[in-house]
Amino acid sequence: MLTRAEKEVIVNEFKEAFTTSPLLVFTDFKGMPVAHTDELRMELFKAYGEGAVYEVTRNSLLKTALKQAELNPEEYEHFLEYNTGVLYIKDGDPVEALKILTEFSKKHKDLPAIKGGVLEGKLFDAEQAKELAKLPSKQDLIAMFLNVLNAPIAGFVNVLAGTVKKPLYVLNAIKDKKSEQ
Repeated sequence: MLTRAEKEVIVNEFKEAFTTSPLLVFTDFKGMPVAHTDELRMELFKAYGEGAVYEVTRNSLLKTALKQAELNPEEYEHFLEYNTGVLYIKDGDPVEALKILTEFSKKHKDLPAIKGGVLEGKLFDAEQAKELAKLPSKQDLIAMFLNVLNAPIAGFVNVLAGTVKKPLYVLNAIKDKKSEQ
């Protein structure tokens, strides 16, 4: 049984997460062994350190945190049914955390089952979570963008290099022809 002070700490923690976290994912952990929960936390820790949290808590405490964060609990009502575990990140790439969770869920017979969540202030359901997890990570998107920016410059450099090389090829051909004579 949690004391009032412990409940207040949990509510404040989730209130902070609801207002500042770029990603919140609500899951149903029913049937998931504690060892799997620990394994999921370790995978998140490897990727985010202390920046990712997966916590199981009472729905009533989550509803209180939503109210204190001045969010409408009715919008989240379908996420707060049955057993609820919440994944949130404090910083870092939200899509990467969602990928970790969906891959973990696939490996463990859809446990924990993703109910939905909030990404950058926008609600999403379980199907949208699967689609969002397919997106490239922030680092991959940056690399793709830089590659697109670099491609015209690299092409231009190759064209310039080709115009410089052509006279050299001609001179080498003349030299080879004269050395044969």
